[in-house]
Amino acid sequence: MKKTSQNREITFIEAIIMLLVYVIIFAWGIGKYPTGLSILMCAIFTSLYGILLLNISWEEIFGSILKMFQMGMPSLLVLLMVGFISASWLASGTIPALIVYGLKILNPSIFLVASFLITTLVGIATGSSWSVVATFGVALIGIANGMGIPPGLAGGAIVCGCWLGDKWSPLSDTTNLGAAMNGLNIFDLWKHMLPTSGLGGIGAAVIFAVIGFHYAGGKIDTAGINTLTEGINGQYHISLLLLLPVALVIFFSIRQRPVLPVLILGVVVAIILAVVVQGKALGEVMNAIYNGYTTSTGDASLDKLLSGGGLLSVAGIMMIIFCAFTLAGALEPVGAMRAIAVKLGSIAKKRGPLTLLTVFTGIFGTYLGGTAYTGVILNSSMYADSYEKAGLTKLDLARASLEGSGHTSALVPWCGSHVMIVTSLGITWGQFLPYYFSFWISISLMILYGFTGWFFQKEKPGVKQLSDSADTTDGTGR
Repeated sequence: MKKTSQNREITFIEAIIMLLVYVIIFAWGIGKYPTGLSILMCAIFTSLYGILLLNISWEEIFGSILKMFQMGMPSLLVLLMVGFISASWLASGTIPALIVYGLKILNPSIFLVASFLITTLVGIATGSSWSVVATFGVALIGIANGMGIPPGLAGGAIVCGCWLGDKWSPLSDTTNLGAAMNGLNIFDLWKHMLPTSGLGGIGAAVIFAVIGFHYAGGKIDTAGINTLTEGINGQYHISLLLLLPVALVIFFSIRQRPVLPVLILGVVVAIILAVVVQGKALGEVMNAIYNGYTTSTGDASLDKLLSGGGLLSVAGIMMIIFCAFTLAGALEPVGAMRAIAVKLGSIAKKRGPLTLLTVFTGIFGTYLGGTAYTGVILNSSMYADSYEKAGLTKLDLARASLEGSGHTSALVPWCGSHVMIVTSLGITWGQFLPYYFSFWISISLMILYGFTGWFFQKEKPGVKQLSDSADTTDGTGR
């Protein structure tokens, strides 16, 4: 974004004080009120500071907020479709079928790597870490208990897969936000993360495979698996046909079709399967898409596994995103992030320090806002000019932002992602942190590449960079 004219430029000290105020607001609000309200309070404080002390007009601030909403709307629409996907795939039996077939391939020696790969692939297919951890995660953590595998270790494999799949998915709301904020084609960004997230995933898979050898010869809780499978078969007609929505979404994603139409196709096919295969009334399925799908079997754990999704399930996080966009829009004309970036940019003018700084800001921003969106938005606002002057591309900025932010939300106690993990798996961040291998490897590779120049696009300093294939004229950011 271009610098906005104002009667007085905010100073570096003022900007730092503003960030400290943010930290105080968030720290004070933990456990007292929702994260979105803390973000909104920061936005109000920022707007009042700009109007009263920097002589910025409200019209200018409001215009910046509206611009931010326009840029970020694609990510909101994708998140909306994630709610529809989860509910329709539960109603159709698609997610239950994935669970049934997935359970058939597990044994103690390959459990960890299989759990990681399954959750990663489904995360890539759905673009939703939350839906995967609340479905596959619940099933897998129960199987791990039956095998005697420590919950923290099993949870590490599950969380690694869920959040790596989400971050590396063309359907991910966070990744789509990173692309939209930088005017990029989502598939260009996806390919640009292959050397970081891709190799991070391979490294994590190898480590989990090696650790899994320690549990070779362990006994799987076949009784528990049979109970789970019988419960699912009692509610659904399971067949390979139910995997059609997943196959279609993956196929058209690989073919680089627009994300929203692909997700809509996945929902429509799932609705048809719910009616034709499962014998559900169309009205019942449509109601589930809005309110969430519910199952009442009398078994609390099974009901939890087979219920969820729907528009209302993502309403809370959508409100947080709205608040985050409001804060980001207010920050732009005030120039606080720009003042900090200019100061830090004078220290980190080269690729290595700048990449390190971007990763750090992504982590800090995610903790600050309680969501990965804040880290992505802050980085995109703060470092666009610095990356351009350093001869780096928007792809480089978006990748570093996502590597710093994408995995971090699972580690923030006041973030919805961590709440979902605690609720679904019964473990906290401290238990799975040592086994969060995809996180450690990805950010380490990102920093290494920054200082070596490996896997960076070669561009001339001072030339404005955008993805050649980026096309935002249709409002999709893709």
